[in-house]
Amino acid sequence: MNALRVFLCPLAELGAQSALAYELLDRRRRIMRRGQAVPGLLPKTARCELVLAAPDVLLVDTALPKVSGARLRAALPMLVEEFLLADMEDSLVIASAPDRASGRATVAMVDRSLLLRALSLFRQLRIRVVSATPEPLTLAAAPGCWRVRMRDAYGCARTGQRIGIALSPTLDGGAPRELALALAQQPAPSAIEVEGKCDAAAWEEALQVPVRRVQDERPLAPAVALELLQYEAAPDAADWARWRAPVVLAVAILLVWTTGLNVQAWLLQREEGTLRGEMASLVKQAFPDVPVVLDPVVQMRRGVSQLRAAAGIDSPADFLPLATRFAQALADDRAVRSVEYWDGALHVRFADARVLESAQARDALSSRLAHGGLAVQFSDEGAVVAPRKVGS
Repeated sequence: MNALRVFLCPLAELGAQSALAYELLDRRRRIMRRGQAVPGLLPKTARCELVLAAPDVLLVDTALPKVSGARLRAALPMLVEEFLLADMEDSLVIASAPDRASGRATVAMVDRSLLLRALSLFRQLRIRVVSATPEPLTLAAAPGCWRVRMRDAYGCARTGQRIGIALSPTLDGGAPRELALALAQQPAPSAIEVEGKCDAAAWEEALQVPVRRVQDERPLAPAVALELLQYEAAPDAADWARWRAPVVLAVAILLVWTTGLNVQAWLLQREEGTLRGEMASLVKQAFPDVPVVLDPVVQMRRGVSQLRAAAGIDSPADFLPLATRFAQALADDRAVRSVEYWDGALHVRFADARVLESAQARDALSSRLAHGGLAVQFSDEGAVVAPRKVGS
């Protein structure tokens, strides 16, 4: 996925006709192309990174309190109040993650209204801005060295990993006053590397630091060192371009799921109709006198009850309860060869007649059957099991 890195002019001057330098990056942040265009003619990519001009961002190195979230946001303006020339409410103040070793962090200040206006301009052009960083932190500073970039209207310098300053141009080509002030407030670097026009000898004489001119020929764009799009300037989480694929996938899954439910319901309904048709046929075969089958289950149960009542078997001696109680009382069902039912009793034949030859075995079976409310009569062929009569 290609990305676009756009170098903004000062925010107060930014407009639809502003000529902006840009770099087209590949997935590995290799610079594929450099160019210049007005905002409306910038290359269309899925991601856009903004580089804010150095005069628009004030970077301050400070120690952060041990708070986070809303408390940190409320405390940030108080930490840099002495550096703000405008009202604190007009500035967007954000902080980088603190360095674990020193506990210090870089706090950035930018005019809120100008930044939001710039983001609105790109939004109207359908350019999705996902990141923004101050220009000084895009310079390639070697360890122990400062890096300076001079333009016609202003300059910038990177004096640390996440710290930098804006520079004002000089008419005589001498060293910017801001560099001299920075050298007076912190240890001097081993060298100052300058991109753009400068009188290296005059700078060395004024700053007392080795100065050498270099060209920015890096094939890779550096990663964002300090993210400026935080709080109300954060990228819009409701960007439909980002959610298009998940939404389409969710809708597709919902359609498949709904279709599957409807197909399953249709199959079950068809199976129910088939089963009810078969049950209706059984009812008509068993009970030819039934004129219309409305509920085959209910009508079948009613017909069976009527048949059982007419046959006189709707009593405790019914086969199923009788057979159930006999099976519960029997110690080993493998000893039974066959069971027949008639006259309200079970006629049982055993696989081995010797199983009940002893009186002790017969008494044990009789006792178990008696506990189940059954009586037994033994014969040479087997036994007859029937419900015990009341009082016996």
